[in-house]
Amino acid sequence: MKLRMIGIDHSRASVEVRERYAFTNAATRAVMQTGMQTLNNMSGIRGGVLLSTCNRMELYVSLSPEAEPDLYALICDWKGILPGAERALFYEKKDLEAARHLFELTCGLRSQIMGEDQILTQVKDALLLAREETATDHCLEVLFRQAITTAKEIKSSIRFDHGNCSAATAVIMHLQKRGAVFSGKKALVIGNGMMGKLTAQALMEAGAQVTVTVRQYHSGTVDIPEGAQRINYGERYEKLADADYVFSATASPNLTITPDRLSGIALDGKTFVDLAVPRDIDPAVGDLPGVRLLCMDDLDIEQLSEEQKKQTERAQEKISEALAEFERFFYGRDLIPRIGRFADEMADDLWGRMKKDCAGLDDSQRRHVEQAAKRSSSKVTAHILFALRDGLDADTFAHCMQVLEKDRS
Repeated sequence: MKLRMIGIDHSRASVEVRERYAFTNAATRAVMQTGMQTLNNMSGIRGGVLLSTCNRMELYVSLSPEAEPDLYALICDWKGILPGAERALFYEKKDLEAARHLFELTCGLRSQIMGEDQILTQVKDALLLAREETATDHCLEVLFRQAITTAKEIKSSIRFDHGNCSAATAVIMHLQKRGAVFSGKKALVIGNGMMGKLTAQALMEAGAQVTVTVRQYHSGTVDIPEGAQRINYGERYEKLADADYVFSATASPNLTITPDRLSGIALDGKTFVDLAVPRDIDPAVGDLPGVRLLCMDDLDIEQLSEEQKKQTERAQEKISEALAEFERFFYGRDLIPRIGRFADEMADDLWGRMKKDCAGLDDSQRRHVEQAAKRSSSKVTAHILFALRDGLDADTFAHCMQVLEKDRS
């Protein structure tokens, strides 16, 4: 069994590139339903989890030992893109390196906003979706569960400075540093998913009067943050005319704001913020007179403070401890049956040496001694081998097993 991952994120690619490889929830589900099932039969891929957020797209797969699929070509096929020079923007990692990447990602160490909470929920959702479509396998289940558990432990014990905030909060802080005022201003939030709700809440905490759009068929059932107003999505342009700030954060592949629909609306001084990938707001909106258009790529990413570096080091220590546990599982899972077989062989060997000493026993006594001797010998041998497995690095223990098995052959 092998573990592989491939990804592209904000540190290597612009939003224009990232959106070409982004998957909506519906597209992710479709891939898990059909793409992975086909690959299970063709390429030695035993399981997969696809994670797609505003800042990254990552695919994790478990493979049979002989499999070497081209994961970049696979993603291009799913997206209907011809593989090309953008391959260089992707990163690929193997086995424990891939596992560490997921551990660091899930606790927020690889986020644009260090320590942010939203990525943990996104990783959990990606696992759940893959699980619902039976696309995961035991290896990926263990990996993702341990990454999620470790992230929760880190977040409960380490409070990152300026961390644990949403992308919307980061954008608001970015604007405030440049003189923007939200108190008493009117803001329109397009989208009522997780990101939309976080955005509405952050704007209200900054003092803005917030209106949230909901789809008409959801208008009677969708919860919005307390204190916000709601309008139907189809009424967004009418409300936009009265807004100082327009934030769009949907999971839709379609544009929510286009320049042609803004004709006749006074735009001077309005700020549009696009928090989605693929983008919600047509980039041409930013070319209109008097308009300011921002996306996540426009944020200022400050260097880590000394305190943040210490917090990161503490988080890395906890990740290393958790990764050691996953390593024992990852490299030991194929050895467990071999340990069991070797322990049983040693039990048979012990009984073979004891037979002469038990010659004076009757049949019932001899069977009782044989069973007790084999059971005890097997348990003691297995206990010793598992202790060695936990105390040695994976390569050394594998070599030890080879030597012991060769001696028995």
